[in-house]
Amino acid sequence: MAEGGFNRVLQITMLDGTKVLSRLPYPSTQPKGFAVASEVATLALLRAHGLPVPRVYAYSTDATNPVGSEYIIMEKLPGRPLGDRWFELSDRERLKVLLQLVQFEAKLHAIQLPASGSIYYASDLPSDSPGIAVPDSDLCIGPSAALKWWFAERASLRVDRGPCADPIDVLRNPALKELACLRTHGRPRFPFERAYRESMGYRLADPSEHIVSLQSYLKIAPRLLPSADEFLRPILRHPDLQPNNIFVSDDLDIVGLIDWQHAAVLPLFLAAGIPKFFQNYNDPESLHFRLPPTPELNDLDEEEKAEALHDFRRRHTHFFYLAFTERFNEPHFRAMDQTTDMLTRRIFSHADDPWEGNNIPLQADLVLVAKSWHEYSTDPCPISISAANSDSIMHLQSMQEEIDLQLKYIRNAIGISIDGWTPSEEYEAACARARQMKVDGLASLDADYEREMTDRHWPFDDHNEDE
Repeated sequence: MAEGGFNRVLQITMLDGTKVLSRLPYPSTQPKGFAVASEVATLALLRAHGLPVPRVYAYSTDATNPVGSEYIIMEKLPGRPLGDRWFELSDRERLKVLLQLVQFEAKLHAIQLPASGSIYYASDLPSDSPGIAVPDSDLCIGPSAALKWWFAERASLRVDRGPCADPIDVLRNPALKELACLRTHGRPRFPFERAYRESMGYRLADPSEHIVSLQSYLKIAPRLLPSADEFLRPILRHPDLQPNNIFVSDDLDIVGLIDWQHAAVLPLFLAAGIPKFFQNYNDPESLHFRLPPTPELNDLDEEEKAEALHDFRRRHTHFFYLAFTERFNEPHFRAMDQTTDMLTRRIFSHADDPWEGNNIPLQADLVLVAKSWHEYSTDPCPISISAANSDSIMHLQSMQEEIDLQLKYIRNAIGISIDGWTPSEEYEAACARARQMKVDGLASLDADYEREMTDRHWPFDDHNEDE
């Protein structure tokens, strides 16, 4: 029926016509056992609190069974993915969906949880895995099932994945995980994103540089904690809230929220934020929570009209997500309204990211935290970055952001998503466009060395991801 990033989904039709879904993780999907166990328990908790998620009929967290795989057999929800209709919706229809999403999130925020980590049935946790009981239930908070904790060599590391009752451990543990991985497995490598390599002089990145950044992050981590207790409360959020994971009826009532694999519980100040798909921080109106003006379209050609309407819809969606959250989920809005909320979440995320040869994002965050230290503490800042080094880091960060924008345009021209996916019927045409784009790109270069390096590191060629 479908093949996603982590699972194969099969539809099973019973003799009486009843349809159920079977989800089988790929052999490469991590974390073994924990991913299935956590998703099953998370769905049970959500159903108990009135969220429209699939009912689980059977599951196995161990591949040593007659199926030969871990699996979840679950209800097939009614409706169809919102992604089939999202870009065709009127403003009024889009607001109807957003309002429901915010109200569902308010239900999520109201669930009382004792710690950060991921949710499990206590009976499914291995005996050597710690758990903190969820009161009045057979559930507990156990190790985080979030993918960053289990990516590549990290699955074999003996590190503290939770549960964490103390928010400072939530801030520190991801950096300690990355330090353990780099000290055990780190080696010089090129940035994973090949398009960044020119700006880095085609030099191998040294993991020791990232180790220094992680150590600096650990020095400032205690001051990233907000002083208000309300922002420290553990909160569960959907790990990937976007239209393809939202099922709606013909009348745009939300009838299902799917794909809770790798869901994690975090303190509110780290869990807060507009879901990535619905956010727009590219203009002053969005940044300052102002209602976007309706665009003037009279003097625009068709292409300009389409672009103006696209930008307006993004701003409109961003604004009303915040407006509905302010009205129906005030704790979440207050968490997003803190001066340092976005920078704190960003540096936490970058300290947690598996290192793949790019030292710049975390370094740039450290520069910004140091510059705005007065917002965090009245004590002296425990890290020092020279003006020259700060300027160099921020210049490289700006270059990477510009490269990201260029890559977005190129992917759109080729007809692929950010992970290279394209519909099967478009595959050959997309490959042809990618080949021609490389030919044109190389032909535009005069210097032999530049042409050689561009050819060798072309972003859309097959390559060893660990080079």
